[in-house]
Amino acid sequence: MPIDKTSTAAVTESSAETANLSTRWFSVLALYLAGCSLALHAGKVPSALPLLRAELGLSLTQAGSIVSTYALIIAFVGLLMGLAVGVLGYVRFALAGIVLAGIGSLVGAYSDSYALLLVSRAIEGCGWILGVVSLPSMLTRLSSAHDRSLVMGIWGSFVPVGAGLMLFVAPELQMHGGWRLSWQVAGYVSLFAALLVWYISNRQAHCLSSLRRSRQLPPLADLGKPAAWLLAICFCCYSFQFLAVTSFLPTLLLDRQATNATTFAPLELSNAARWTALIIVVNAIGNIAAGWALRHGAAIHQLLSGASLTMAAMAAMIYSGWLPIPMVILAGIVFSMVGGIIPGTLFATVPLIASVPAVAGVLVGAMTQASGVGQWLGPLALPAVVERSGTWMAGGFLMVAVGLSGAWFGRRLRVNAITDH
Repeated sequence: MPIDKTSTAAVTESSAETANLSTRWFSVLALYLAGCSLALHAGKVPSALPLLRAELGLSLTQAGSIVSTYALIIAFVGLLMGLAVGVLGYVRFALAGIVLAGIGSLVGAYSDSYALLLVSRAIEGCGWILGVVSLPSMLTRLSSAHDRSLVMGIWGSFVPVGAGLMLFVAPELQMHGGWRLSWQVAGYVSLFAALLVWYISNRQAHCLSSLRRSRQLPPLADLGKPAAWLLAICFCCYSFQFLAVTSFLPTLLLDRQATNATTFAPLELSNAARWTALIIVVNAIGNIAAGWALRHGAAIHQLLSGASLTMAAMAAMIYSGWLPIPMVILAGIVFSMVGGIIPGTLFATVPLIASVPAVAGVLVGAMTQASGVGQWLGPLALPAVVERSGTWMAGGFLMVAVGLSGAWFGRRLRVNAITDH
């Protein structure tokens, strides 16, 4: 699918709107940190799963639902929120989303049942989707045309940075206050971030005025393009693998620790969580690498298919059962780092598909919804397969099948890459 001239002209026109605007770096950093506060709520869960299972008597499948419920909301309302935010205003939805995430985390911190914990995760999920759909457009308005690609590249790392940071500190918090303390910290950080967003929205009211409300619904014809569906499917396959593997990696490492007591000592959970944190953080390297490769003429379909196949191979090694734990960790690092190429490539492809800039938010909403489907199904399917078969190796077969599917769909997404001219 070649680049549409109308799409290219629209992107150029959008860039011209802020050509004379200097980047508001303080405001950009503040909004980026607000995005990272959303990612804290994903990073607090993996190391807490063993504690949640012990305290609430959860099965492995129920523990998976604690992860996937967060994504269930995203899976159902991503596109709808993309449309609503564009009409009702990005600024107010960004603020509301971060507040909801904080409130949901605090509700979860004081829950004493599996059902209430699920409800709290659903509230967090609503906050997540509102923030993720809204904040990128605000960042774009606060960036000059020259700096916009750099700003969006920084934004692309908010998940691995925020979730990875929380994974690093969560074990220490859990040592002093159990899993509830990490829920409380994440909740209060998000509420503080909401105050920061409110301050920036007032300080930069002139720049953000065009994002407060729109009188028209963005055109929806682009959603019918095959490339739009391929974007969504590729994101779904990626999210299925990534969240399933990283959410249960501490549990997997602890299970392996039981057969090799010298591997993680003396704080098995702490060490397992920190290795998982490192694995998540290196995902940001793939995001940056994708942008660099595309600007130097790499083919989009080759990047997507190659990264998907690599993820499948690494997942097979992680769940093989015969690798020593250091090799499992190394495979996890490669899995995440190379896998990061996929979301970076998909987000960079959106402007090449959108016929006008207003449609870009709708396409991102559709991609986010597909990502939510993957985030929902992955943490449910993996433990279900493992529990039914009685071995982690079955999870490897599942991840390989999804990875091969992602590679096949990625090969079909033939859109010209961004190159330097």
